[in-house]
Amino acid sequence: MPKIVDHEEYRKELLGKAFECFAARGYGQVTMRGLSEHLEVSTGTLYHYFSSKEQIFEDLVTFQADHDLRIVAELPTPPSLDKRMTILINKVVEYRTYLAKQCMVWLDFARQHGDERLFSMPGVQRAYSQYMQLLKDYLALEDDEAAMFVYSYLCGFSTDPYVQQQSPDIGRQCQLISDAVRRYSKLK
Repeated sequence: MPKIVDHEEYRKELLGKAFECFAARGYGQVTMRGLSEHLEVSTGTLYHYFSSKEQIFEDLVTFQADHDLRIVAELPTPPSLDKRMTILINKVVEYRTYLAKQCMVWLDFARQHGDERLFSMPGVQRAYSQYMQLLKDYLALEDDEAAMFVYSYLCGFSTDPYVQQQSPDIGRQCQLISDAVRRYSKLK
C-alpha cells in the first residue's frame, strides 16, 4: 500500500529543519545539496518542494511570521502599556534563542544579497508588515515609527545574550521601553 504524504505538513517539516541548518551554518554557507543532506532528502525532493534556496528562505519567513503571530495573538491584553510590554518582553525572553536565530538568518541573507533584495521579497514584505501591525495593535501604538522602534528594540534584545555576558534586568528593560514609547507619543 502506498504511503500517504500530507505535502503541506511535510513542507513545513522541511522548513523547520532548514531553519535550524541556516541558523547553525549561516544562510550564505548553505547550498541546496548541503541542505538536502542535512534534511536527509534527495536534492530532487528538495527541488520538488522549493524552486531555490531563496524560495526556502522566503517561505521560511512566512512560515515563522504565521507562527509568531499566533503566539502573540494568544497573549493577554491588559489595559496598560507597561503590563503589555512586560508580557511581550517576557515572551521574547521565553523564545529568545529562536528569535535570535531568526534575526541572524535574516541578517545573513541581507549580508549575502543586500537589504534591497531582502525587502523586495513579497513574503518578507508581508511578514514585516504583519509584525508592525501586530505591535501597533497589541501595544496600542499610533504609528509605524513607534512600531519600528519597538521591533528594532526587540530584535536587539533577543540577540543581546550573544554580545553581552550578563542578562539585563527584565523589569527595568520593560520600564525603559515603555517610557520611550510614551515619550515618543507625547512628542507627536
